[in-house]
Amino acid sequence: MKGRERVGPAGKGEIFAWCWYDFANSAFVTVVITVVGGVYFTKTICGAASWAEFAWGATLSVSAGLAMGVGPFLGRWVDRRASKKMALVVATVVCVVGTVLFGGVRWGVIGAMIVLVIANGAFLLGENLVASFLPELAESGKRGRVSAYGWAFGYLGGLSSLGLALFLLRGGGEWATRRVFLATAVFMFLASLPTMLFLRERAVPRMGEAVELGWRVIWRTLGEHPELVWLLTGLAVALSGLSAVVGFASIYATQEIGFTLEGTVKLFVCLQVAAAVGALATGPWQDRVGSRWVLLSSLGVWVLVSVAAFYSRSVESFYGVAALAGVGMGWLQSAGRAAVAELTPEGREGELFGFWGFAGKLAGIVGPLLFGGLVVLFGMRGAILLNGVWFLLGAVLLSRVGWRGERPFVEPRR
Repeated sequence: MKGRERVGPAGKGEIFAWCWYDFANSAFVTVVITVVGGVYFTKTICGAASWAEFAWGATLSVSAGLAMGVGPFLGRWVDRRASKKMALVVATVVCVVGTVLFGGVRWGVIGAMIVLVIANGAFLLGENLVASFLPELAESGKRGRVSAYGWAFGYLGGLSSLGLALFLLRGGGEWATRRVFLATAVFMFLASLPTMLFLRERAVPRMGEAVELGWRVIWRTLGEHPELVWLLTGLAVALSGLSAVVGFASIYATQEIGFTLEGTVKLFVCLQVAAAVGALATGPWQDRVGSRWVLLSSLGVWVLVSVAAFYSRSVESFYGVAALAGVGMGWLQSAGRAAVAELTPEGREGELFGFWGFAGKLAGIVGPLLFGGLVVLFGMRGAILLNGVWFLLGAVLLSRVGWRGERPFVEPRR
């Protein structure tokens, strides 16, 4: 089979088009998963049943588990066929259609759970796929800022979609809520169009290679990239702590600090803006000094956040904690994605970013689960302080990555 002609380096316009996907998919996680979807599912679909919250959590966990399992295999498949963009288009359409169906059709509980599992699974796989373009878009030494542009633009997308949702919810009632899902789906589709239209596939098909499937192949890939294993393990541990903070921040703010619902929304806006600032500030620094100190410094910030949240007693001081947490969030997430891009060899982007997605989804399950257990044992304040151990352990693991010249270095075994 004749190989695809290689495409030249990405210009500013194409990089900007890539960033639009972060802007688009933030609407799904902000509106459908974080703000509106859970309330709609538990109150309207489940009728406020005693088991509603468990059903919601189980649905998200199942979809995350499916995305974790499928991600590396899908990545290997699209690498071989050089079809990351086509897979990204399919995942986006599935997520958009699923969002419309979730809010636009009167499902029973099981039907709604199935639709949400598919929609959220497509969203999570789309995250992996769009991130896998990063090594192709920018050369080493420029990936930190490109990743930061995407994360920062994504936070602005979350704020924009949240503003749209709040505007539509002013009328109240079930119909207003249903309109939010339709509007969010349209928002996602339109915002992702620049990516779908202008992002170019630079990978070359490798159809002549033998097809190998199964976990044995996946384990061999990990064995070929030991430094990647240390990096992803460290990121997974650190992101477990971050996922716990995100999952329980509103509860901590209302129960321990005394925030109202309106105040919590304002706090969320503060955190999003600070996260955008943190991501933008991180990118150029990471390109200049490498990922080592950027990642370790971000974890130092998160340890400080854990201690500051423990001692915070007033609304005013907690706004400061939220701002620091937002900076640390943008810092860690942007730097982590760029660091993985630095380790990824050409032609393996989809597969290795599938592992990146696996680590992040695993953290999203483990972190909140263990935090809930800590709350039972030590109370909310004790749990937020002990949650800082995740960041300390993550720093220890990341320090074991083989760094050369202040940049992550990996050479596949042959």
